Amino acid sequence: MAAPIHDPEKSGRGRPQFKTLRAARRLWKYAERLGVLQPSGAFARRIWCACLALLATVSLASSATESWQSIVTSNVIELKILEPAIAQTNAALPVVIYLQHLAAPRLGMESDEAIIKDFRADNYLVVTLDYANHPKARVPFINRDLGKLRDDFRAKKLLPQYKLDDAHIYIVPEGCRLKRDVIFDRDAKRPLAMDLIYPSQPKQPVGAIIEFSCDNQNRFGNTSLSICSDTILDAEATEGFAVAMADHPVAPPYKGLDAMPDCARRIKAAVRTLRAAGAKLGLNGKIAPVGFSRGSGMALMLVTTEGMMEFENYGENRGTSSTVQGAVVMSGRFTYLDLLPDDHMIPRYEKVWGARTNQLEIWRQHGALDYLTNATTQLFLTINCSEAPDALHQMTVLRKRLAELGSDETFFMDREPRGHKVILDPEILGAMSSYLKQRLR
Repeated sequence: MAAPIHDPEKSGRGRPQFKTLRAARRLWKYAERLGVLQPSGAFARRIWCACLALLATVSLASSATESWQSIVTSNVIELKILEPAIAQTNAALPVVIYLQHLAAPRLGMESDEAIIKDFRADNYLVVTLDYANHPKARVPFINRDLGKLRDDFRAKKLLPQYKLDDAHIYIVPEGCRLKRDVIFDRDAKRPLAMDLIYPSQPKQPVGAIIEFSCDNQNRFGNTSLSICSDTILDAEATEGFAVAMADHPVAPPYKGLDAMPDCARRIKAAVRTLRAAGAKLGLNGKIAPVGFSRGSGMALMLVTTEGMMEFENYGENRGTSSTVQGAVVMSGRFTYLDLLPDDHMIPRYEKVWGARTNQLEIWRQHGALDYLTNATTQLFLTINCSEAPDALHQMTVLRKRLAELGSDETFFMDREPRGHKVILDPEILGAMSSYLKQRLR
């Protein structure tokens, strides 16, 4: 009896192995119609051998190579494509881009072979990218490459022959594993979770960076990361940190309103959960949030609400600390008590919260900065010079308040006019990475 074959009508038509499967199936069907598939027939044996030969090429087609132009090295780098261990149907494939031979010291000691084997067994399309120890294959230079990778996936320039799951495209450094869907709030309507990339069997305990996604539907959505040029987690993972992308606490569609106290309760549950999960993975318990746009207020709020019990005892791991050791805060909204008169969001706020003059306390409750009454841990602040006036004003207000309270801060203005984007300037990225190492190691 013939071995079971995937139905080619339901398989990825663009892939060589599935073309081979269809050819084998057509040959077998043709022989069946001729009535020659008797176990003892010589012709049947030849047909069967031909089918097996065709099927044998499937395993050969499970790996291939492509070329990709690197900004960092100024050279073309070979990408090795390793398909899932089990032939799949037409479902979109999650992707792991596995970075090898980076310039930064490797902290995860588990072998690449074991990690890649498990990724493929878990149905990931694995793409290995070997930097051959190029000296710039690390922060702050590699960010440009990582951004280009995501841009190329978004533009369908990479692996166009595959049907890819845009919501699950991960960039994983050598020696690291991926732990998906770690629940931190079991809300019945929308459970909140995070995806965690971490050094496996680390040489030494490492700190963790958490970000609350700017994509309220797909936390690691490639489109959002590409549009925002957000390479922070991808790049800092190459420096040996564990990195976690968490669901934004507000359900889609996002309308610029962060409900309190729910948001504070959920982001604290996320930190507690990351700390609890990290204790089992070799992390050192130190955590810093990084925030951009709708995630920036969340990062700041973790600092400004430290020790406030009204936001604790919700969500998972309630016996674990929600304290953070620092924060990187980029463009966003931090207070609703000091807005520009022509701020386009004011009518929306008034519709939901009421007029500010009548509902001052409600407006105050929604601003992360307005919980801060004393000097706090040192923050890292940065914003692009061509951001909207509202965003630039918010950063000015934040810096002024920190100075009034005697809080230490490191601030960089990104002088490359790129609008509402995450920074790619090497000087600022290098300073940010140094700050994170100081706070988390």
